[in-house]
Amino acid sequence: MTAKARAVPVRPGSIGILGGTFDPFHDGHLGLARAARDQLGLERILLVPAAAPPHKQGRPISPAAVRLAMVEAGIAGEPRLEASRIELDRAGPSWTVDTVAALADEERAAGREPDLTVILSAESFAGLASWQEPLRLLDLARVAVAPRAGHLAPDAASIAATFPGREDRIVLFDGPRVDVSASDVRLRAAASRSLAGLVPPGVAEVIAADRLYRQPEPQEDEPIVTDSAPLAGTPADPTSATAHAPRPDGLPSRDAAAAAAAAAAVAVAAALPASERPPLDMARRIVELAEDKKAADIILLDLTGLTTLADAFVICSGGSERQLDAIADGVIEGMRAEKVRPIGREGTASSHWVLVDFGAVVVHIFTPPEREYYSLEKHWAEARTVLRVQ
Repeated sequence: MTAKARAVPVRPGSIGILGGTFDPFHDGHLGLARAARDQLGLERILLVPAAAPPHKQGRPISPAAVRLAMVEAGIAGEPRLEASRIELDRAGPSWTVDTVAALADEERAAGREPDLTVILSAESFAGLASWQEPLRLLDLARVAVAPRAGHLAPDAASIAATFPGREDRIVLFDGPRVDVSASDVRLRAAASRSLAGLVPPGVAEVIAADRLYRQPEPQEDEPIVTDSAPLAGTPADPTSATAHAPRPDGLPSRDAAAAAAAAAAVAVAAALPASERPPLDMARRIVELAEDKKAADIILLDLTGLTTLADAFVICSGGSERQLDAIADGVIEGMRAEKVRPIGREGTASSHWVLVDFGAVVVHIFTPPEREYYSLEKHWAEARTVLRVQ
Protein backbone atom coordinates (compact mmCIF):
# COMPACT_ATOMS: atom_id res chain seq x y z
CA MET A 1 0.00 0.00 0.00
CA THR A 2 1.05 3.64 -0.40
CA ALA A 3 0.62 6.22 2.32
CA LYS A 4 -0.69 9.56 1.09
CA ALA A 5 1.56 12.60 1.47
CA ARG A 6 -0.38 14.08 4.37
CA ALA A 7 -0.21 13.94 8.15
CA VAL A 8 -2.18 11.11 9.75
CA PRO A 9 -3.20 10.52 13.37
CA VAL A 10 -0.42 9.29 15.64
CA ARG A 11 -0.50 5.56 16.29
CA PRO A 12 0.20 5.16 20.04
CA GLY A 13 3.20 2.99 20.81
CA SER A 14 4.51 2.92 17.24
CA ILE A 15 8.25 3.28 16.70
CA GLY A 16 10.14 4.07 13.50
CA ILE A 17 13.81 3.10 13.08
CA LEU A 18 16.06 5.05 10.70
CA GLY A 19 19.64 3.83 10.81
CA GLY A 20 22.86 4.83 9.10
CA THR A 21 26.47 5.80 9.62
CA PHE A 22 25.36 9.46 9.68
CA ASP A 23 28.84 10.73 8.81
CA PRO A 24 27.43 13.32 8.57
CA PHE A 25 23.71 13.47 9.32
CA HIS A 26 22.24 15.52 6.45
CA ASP A 27 19.00 17.00 5.11
CA GLY A 28 18.12 13.81 3.27
CA HIS A 29 18.10 11.90 6.56
CA LEU A 30 16.08 14.59 8.30
CA GLY A 31 13.54 14.86 5.49
CA LEU A 32 13.06 11.09 5.41
CA ALA A 33 12.48 10.97 9.18
CA ARG A 34 9.99 13.84 9.06
CA ALA A 35 8.03 12.30 6.17
CA ALA A 36 7.81 8.91 7.87
CA ARG A 37 6.74 10.49 11.15
CA ASP A 38 4.00 12.58 9.58
CA GLN A 39 2.69 10.23 6.89
CA LEU A 40 2.83 6.98 8.86
CA GLY A 41 1.61 8.36 12.18
CA LEU A 42 4.64 7.04 14.08
CA GLU A 43 4.76 8.13 17.70
CA ARG A 44 8.55 8.02 17.88
CA ILE A 45 11.31 7.93 15.27
CA LEU A 46 14.64 6.59 16.48
CA LEU A 47 17.68 7.84 14.57
CA VAL A 48 20.23 5.06 15.07
CA PRO A 49 23.92 5.76 14.26
CA ALA A 50 25.76 2.55 13.44
CA ALA A 51 28.80 1.50 15.43
CA ALA A 52 32.20 1.88 13.73
CA PRO A 53 31.51 0.44 10.24
CA PRO A 54 33.95 -2.34 9.27
CA HIS A 55 34.43 -0.97 5.74
CA LYS A 56 36.02 2.20 7.12
CA GLN A 57 38.84 0.49 8.96
CA GLY A 58 42.19 1.98 8.04
CA ARG A 59 40.83 5.41 7.09
CA PRO A 60 39.56 8.34 9.15
CA ILE A 61 36.00 8.17 10.39
CA SER A 62 34.23 10.48 12.76
CA PRO A 63 34.08 8.99 16.27
CA ALA A 64 30.78 7.50 17.37
CA ALA A 65 30.25 10.29 19.90
CA VAL A 66 30.68 12.94 17.20
CA ARG A 67 28.28 11.21 14.80
CA LEU A 68 25.75 10.90 17.60
CA ALA A 69 26.24 14.60 18.39
CA MET A 70 25.52 15.46 14.75
CA VAL A 71 22.27 13.47 14.87
CA GLU A 72 21.26 15.18 18.12
CA ALA A 73 22.07 18.60 16.66
CA GLY A 74 20.25 17.81 13.44
CA ILE A 75 16.97 16.83 15.12
CA ALA A 76 17.00 19.44 17.90
CA GLY A 77 13.50 20.84 18.30
CA GLU A 78 11.96 18.20 16.03
CA PRO A 79 8.95 16.60 17.74
CA ARG A 80 8.96 12.81 18.09
CA LEU A 81 12.47 12.40 16.67
CA GLU A 82 15.03 10.84 19.02
CA ALA A 83 18.69 9.87 18.76
CA SER A 84 19.43 6.30 19.89
CA ARG A 85 22.68 4.75 21.15
CA ILE A 86 21.43 1.17 20.77
CA GLU A 87 24.01 0.18 18.15
CA LEU A 88 26.83 2.26 19.60
CA ASP A 89 26.48 0.43 22.91
CA ARG A 90 26.33 -3.04 21.37
CA ALA A 91 29.43 -5.03 20.44
CA GLY A 92 29.77 -6.67 17.05
CA PRO A 93 28.34 -5.80 13.62
CA SER A 94 25.41 -3.39 13.56
CA TRP A 95 22.91 -5.66 11.83
CA THR A 96 19.52 -3.99 11.52
CA VAL A 97 17.75 -7.26 12.32
CA ASP A 98 19.56 -7.43 15.69
CA THR A 99 18.62 -3.83 16.49
CA VAL A 100 14.97 -4.46 15.66
CA ALA A 101 14.96 -7.69 17.70
CA ALA A 102 16.42 -5.84 20.70
CA LEU A 103 13.79 -3.10 20.44
CA ALA A 104 11.04 -5.72 20.17
CA ASP A 105 12.35 -7.37 23.34
CA GLU A 106 12.34 -4.01 25.14
CA GLU A 107 8.73 -3.39 24.13
CA ARG A 108 7.59 -6.82 25.31
CA ALA A 109 9.47 -6.39 28.59
CA ALA A 110 7.52 -3.17 29.11
CA GLY A 111 4.26 -5.01 28.53
CA ARG A 112 3.65 -3.61 25.04
CA GLU A 113 3.16 -5.44 21.75
CA PRO A 114 5.96 -4.25 19.43
CA ASP A 115 4.84 -1.93 16.62
CA LEU A 116 8.06 -1.30 14.75
CA THR A 117 8.75 0.17 11.30
CA VAL A 118 12.16 0.26 9.62
CA ILE A 119 12.45 3.34 7.38
CA LEU A 120 14.36 3.02 4.11
CA SER A 121 14.87 4.95 0.92
CA ALA A 122 14.09 3.11 -2.32
CA GLU A 123 17.83 2.97 -2.95
CA SER A 124 18.40 1.09 0.32
CA PHE A 125 15.36 -1.13 -0.19
CA ALA A 126 16.79 -2.34 -3.51
CA GLY A 127 19.46 -4.21 -1.56
CA LEU A 128 17.24 -5.48 1.27
CA ALA A 129 17.18 -9.06 -0.03
CA SER A 130 20.95 -9.28 0.57
CA TRP A 131 20.77 -7.96 4.15
CA GLN A 132 21.31 -10.13 7.20
CA GLU A 133 18.16 -12.26 7.70
CA PRO A 134 15.79 -10.08 5.65
CA LEU A 135 12.77 -12.38 6.14
CA ARG A 136 13.24 -12.38 9.90
CA LEU A 137 13.49 -8.59 9.75
CA LEU A 138 10.15 -8.43 7.95
CA ASP A 139 8.63 -10.73 10.56
CA LEU A 140 9.81 -8.41 13.33
CA ALA A 141 8.93 -5.07 11.72
CA ARG A 142 7.24 -3.38 8.82
CA VAL A 143 9.48 -1.75 6.27
CA ALA A 144 8.48 1.71 5.00
CA VAL A 145 10.02 2.72 1.67
CA ALA A 146 10.26 6.22 0.20
CA PRO A 147 11.56 7.17 -3.25
CA ARG A 148 14.87 8.95 -3.47
CA ALA A 149 15.99 11.29 -6.24
CA GLY A 150 16.88 9.05 -9.17
CA HIS A 151 15.40 5.94 -7.54
CA LEU A 152 11.74 5.05 -7.93
CA ALA A 153 9.89 3.22 -5.17
CA PRO A 154 9.40 -0.51 -5.87
CA ASP A 155 6.13 -1.62 -7.43
CA ALA A 156 3.80 -4.24 -6.02
CA ALA A 157 4.92 -6.88 -8.51
CA SER A 158 8.61 -6.59 -7.62
CA ILE A 159 7.81 -6.67 -3.91
CA ALA A 160 5.71 -9.81 -4.32
CA ALA A 161 8.42 -11.49 -6.39
CA THR A 162 11.19 -10.68 -3.91
CA PHE A 163 9.30 -11.21 -0.64
CA PRO A 164 6.39 -13.55 -1.43
CA GLY A 165 3.90 -13.83 1.39
CA ARG A 166 5.23 -10.73 3.15
CA GLU A 167 3.88 -8.04 0.86
CA ASP A 168 1.73 -6.65 3.69
CA ARG A 169 4.89 -5.97 5.71
CA ILE A 170 6.08 -3.33 3.22
CA VAL A 171 4.48 0.11 2.94
CA LEU A 172 5.37 2.89 0.51
CA PHE A 173 5.22 6.58 1.36
CA ASP A 174 6.13 9.86 -0.29
CA GLY A 175 9.56 10.94 0.91
CA PRO A 176 11.36 14.20 0.23
CA ARG A 177 13.03 14.57 -3.17
CA VAL A 178 16.30 15.69 -1.58
CA ASP A 179 19.42 14.62 -3.48
CA VAL A 180 22.15 14.79 -0.85
CA SER A 181 25.02 12.36 -0.36
CA ALA A 182 27.29 12.12 2.67
CA SER A 183 30.36 11.94 0.44
CA ASP A 184 29.44 15.24 -1.24
CA VAL A 185 29.01 16.92 2.15
CA ARG A 186 32.42 15.65 3.27
CA LEU A 187 34.09 16.88 0.09
CA ARG A 188 32.50 20.32 0.49
CA ALA A 189 33.52 20.50 4.13
CA ALA A 190 37.08 19.51 3.22
CA ALA A 191 37.16 22.39 0.72
CA SER A 192 35.63 24.83 3.27
CA ARG A 193 32.58 25.28 1.04
CA SER A 194 29.13 26.18 2.32
CA LEU A 195 26.96 23.32 3.55
CA ALA A 196 23.75 25.37 3.40
CA GLY A 197 20.89 23.33 2.03
CA LEU A 198 22.77 20.08 2.61
CA VAL A 199 22.80 19.64 6.39
CA PRO A 200 20.72 21.09 9.26
CA PRO A 201 22.29 24.24 10.75
CA GLY A 202 23.15 22.42 13.99
CA VAL A 203 25.09 19.79 12.05
CA ALA A 204 27.01 22.47 10.15
CA GLU A 205 27.98 23.97 13.51
CA VAL A 206 29.29 20.62 14.78
CA ILE A 207 31.27 20.09 11.56
CA ALA A 208 32.79 23.58 11.83
CA ALA A 209 33.49 23.39 15.57
CA ASP A 210 35.18 19.99 15.36
CA ARG A 211 36.81 20.74 11.98
CA LEU A 212 35.43 17.50 10.61
CA TYR A 213 36.42 16.13 7.20
CA ARG A 214 39.34 18.54 6.84
CA GLN A 215 42.13 16.92 4.85
CA PRO A 216 45.35 18.24 3.35
CA GLU A 217 44.91 19.56 -0.18
CA PRO A 218 46.38 17.20 -2.85
CA GLN A 219 49.97 18.07 -3.74
CA GLU A 220 49.54 16.93 -7.33
CA ASP A 221 47.02 18.23 -9.83
CA GLU A 222 47.53 15.24 -12.10
CA PRO A 223 45.28 12.23 -11.48
CA ILE A 224 46.86 9.09 -10.06
CA VAL A 225 45.10 7.13 -12.80
CA THR A 226 44.63 8.90 -16.11
CA ASP A 227 42.04 8.69 -18.84
CA SER A 228 42.96 6.76 -21.95
CA ALA A 229 41.40 5.61 -25.19
CA PRO A 230 38.77 2.88 -24.96
CA LEU A 231 40.25 -0.43 -23.96
CA ALA A 232 41.09 -2.87 -26.69
CA GLY A 233 38.73 -5.78 -26.35
CA THR A 234 35.93 -3.56 -25.04
CA PRO A 235 33.13 -3.86 -27.59
CA ALA A 236 31.98 -0.70 -29.30
CA ASP A 237 28.48 -2.11 -29.35
CA PRO A 238 27.36 -2.77 -25.77
CA THR A 239 24.80 -5.28 -27.04
CA SER A 240 27.44 -7.48 -28.66
CA ALA A 241 28.16 -10.90 -27.18
CA THR A 242 31.44 -9.92 -25.53
CA ALA A 243 29.70 -7.10 -23.70
CA HIS A 244 27.82 -9.75 -21.77
CA ALA A 245 30.81 -11.85 -20.77
CA PRO A 246 33.50 -10.51 -18.43
CA ARG A 247 36.80 -12.34 -18.23
CA PRO A 248 36.50 -15.39 -15.95
CA ASP A 249 39.17 -13.97 -13.64
CA GLY A 250 37.44 -10.59 -13.41
CA LEU A 251 40.42 -8.63 -14.73
CA PRO A 252 39.86 -5.88 -17.31
CA SER A 253 39.96 -6.75 -21.02
CA ARG A 254 43.24 -4.96 -21.71
CA ASP A 255 45.53 -5.66 -24.66
CA ALA A 256 49.30 -5.48 -24.19
CA ALA A 257 49.50 -1.74 -24.77
CA ALA A 258 46.63 -0.99 -22.43
CA ALA A 259 48.12 -3.33 -19.83
CA ALA A 260 51.45 -1.50 -20.06
CA ALA A 261 49.70 1.85 -19.63
CA ALA A 262 47.80 0.52 -16.63
CA ALA A 263 50.97 -0.90 -15.11
CA ALA A 264 52.60 2.51 -15.51
CA ALA A 265 49.64 4.12 -13.76
CA VAL A 266 49.99 1.63 -10.92
CA ALA A 267 53.70 2.42 -10.70
CA VAL A 268 52.93 6.14 -10.48
CA ALA A 269 50.48 5.47 -7.66
CA ALA A 270 53.03 3.29 -5.87
CA ALA A 271 55.66 6.03 -6.12
CA LEU A 272 53.48 8.59 -4.39
CA PRO A 273 53.67 9.16 -0.63
CA ALA A 274 51.42 6.85 1.34
CA SER A 275 49.22 9.81 2.24
CA GLU A 276 48.36 10.25 -1.44
CA ARG A 277 46.24 7.19 -1.93
CA PRO A 278 48.04 3.84 -2.08
CA PRO A 279 45.93 1.16 -3.81
CA LEU A 280 44.24 -0.26 -0.71
CA ASP A 281 43.41 3.22 0.58
CA MET A 282 41.97 4.04 -2.85
CA ALA A 283 39.96 0.82 -2.66
CA ARG A 284 38.60 1.68 0.79
CA ARG A 285 37.44 5.04 -0.56
CA ILE A 286 35.72 3.24 -3.43
CA VAL A 287 33.98 0.98 -0.91
CA GLU A 288 32.67 4.07 0.85
CA LEU A 289 31.40 5.56 -2.41
CA ALA A 290 29.70 2.28 -3.32
CA GLU A 291 28.06 2.17 0.09
CA ASP A 292 26.79 5.73 -0.41
CA LYS A 293 24.90 4.32 -3.42
CA LYS A 294 23.57 1.47 -1.26
CA ALA A 295 25.63 -1.28 -2.87
CA ALA A 296 25.10 -4.61 -1.12
CA ASP A 297 27.56 -7.24 0.14
CA ILE A 298 30.68 -5.19 -0.63
CA ILE A 299 33.98 -7.06 -0.42
CA LEU A 300 37.55 -5.73 -0.81
CA LEU A 301 40.16 -8.28 -1.92
CA ASP A 302 43.92 -7.65 -1.77
CA LEU A 303 45.45 -9.14 -4.94
CA THR A 304 49.01 -8.05 -4.15
CA GLY A 305 51.43 -10.63 -5.51
CA LEU A 306 48.74 -12.58 -7.36
CA THR A 307 48.58 -10.55 -10.60
CA THR A 308 50.42 -7.62 -12.16
CA LEU A 309 47.21 -6.12 -13.58
CA ALA A 310 45.59 -5.00 -10.33
CA ASP A 311 46.35 -4.68 -6.64
CA ALA A 312 42.78 -4.90 -5.37
CA PHE A 313 39.24 -5.81 -6.32
CA VAL A 314 36.13 -4.16 -4.94
CA ILE A 315 33.16 -6.46 -5.59
CA CYS A 316 29.57 -5.47 -4.80
CA SER A 317 25.97 -6.10 -5.78
CA GLY A 318 23.09 -3.95 -6.95
CA GLY A 319 19.44 -4.91 -6.94
CA SER A 320 18.51 -3.53 -10.36
CA GLU A 321 19.98 -2.27 -13.64
CA ARG A 322 19.34 1.28 -12.49
CA GLN A 323 21.25 0.68 -9.26
CA LEU A 324 24.20 -0.90 -11.09
CA ASP A 325 24.58 2.27 -13.16
CA ALA A 326 24.06 4.46 -10.08
CA ILE A 327 26.82 2.63 -8.17
CA ALA A 328 29.26 2.82 -11.10
CA ASP A 329 28.50 6.50 -11.74
CA GLY A 330 28.78 7.32 -8.03
CA VAL A 331 32.19 5.65 -7.76
CA ILE A 332 33.51 7.35 -10.89
CA GLU A 333 32.22 10.80 -9.92
CA GLY A 334 33.46 10.47 -6.35
CA MET A 335 36.96 9.45 -7.42
CA ARG A 336 37.11 12.12 -10.12
CA ALA A 337 36.37 14.69 -7.41
CA GLU A 338 39.54 13.45 -5.72
CA LYS A 339 41.52 13.64 -8.99
CA VAL A 340 41.53 9.89 -9.61
CA ARG A 341 40.13 9.00 -12.99
CA PRO A 342 39.23 5.58 -14.42
CA ILE A 343 41.16 3.96 -17.24
CA GLY A 344 37.97 2.44 -18.59
CA ARG A 345 34.55 0.96 -18.00
CA GLU A 346 33.32 -2.37 -19.33
CA GLY A 347 30.00 -4.16 -19.39
CA THR A 348 26.52 -2.68 -19.18
CA ALA A 349 23.80 -2.61 -16.58
CA SER A 350 21.55 -4.50 -19.00
CA SER A 351 24.08 -7.34 -19.02
CA HIS A 352 23.88 -7.33 -15.20
CA TRP A 353 27.56 -6.51 -14.65
CA VAL A 354 29.70 -3.38 -14.82
CA LEU A 355 33.47 -3.17 -14.39
CA VAL A 356 35.25 0.11 -13.61
CA ASP A 357 39.02 -0.02 -14.08
CA PHE A 358 41.16 2.32 -12.00
CA GLY A 359 44.37 0.46 -12.86
CA ALA A 360 45.50 -0.44 -9.36
CA VAL A 361 41.91 -1.11 -8.28
CA VAL A 362 39.20 -2.83 -10.32
CA VAL A 363 35.56 -2.42 -9.28
CA HIS A 364 33.01 -5.15 -10.10
CA ILE A 365 29.29 -4.45 -9.79
CA PHE A 366 26.88 -7.34 -10.35
CA THR A 367 23.28 -8.27 -9.86
CA PRO A 368 23.23 -11.11 -7.27
CA PRO A 369 22.58 -13.96 -9.77
CA GLU A 370 25.36 -12.76 -12.09
CA ARG A 371 27.73 -12.39 -9.15
CA GLU A 372 27.03 -15.92 -8.02
CA TYR A 373 27.56 -17.20 -11.57
CA TYR A 374 31.01 -15.61 -11.99
CA SER A 375 32.05 -16.27 -8.35
CA LEU A 376 35.09 -13.99 -8.36
CA GLU A 377 35.55 -14.49 -4.62
CA LYS A 378 36.02 -18.23 -5.22
CA HIS A 379 38.25 -17.67 -8.27
CA TRP A 380 40.51 -15.45 -6.16
CA ALA A 381 40.28 -17.54 -3.00
CA GLU A 382 44.01 -16.93 -2.36
CA ALA A 383 43.42 -13.17 -2.10
CA ARG A 384 43.25 -11.62 1.34
CA THR A 385 39.81 -10.31 2.30
CA VAL A 386 40.54 -6.83 3.66
CA LEU A 387 36.91 -6.07 4.60
CA ARG A 388 33.35 -7.05 3.89
CA VAL A 389 30.19 -4.95 4.29
CA GLN A 390 26.75 -6.53 4.13
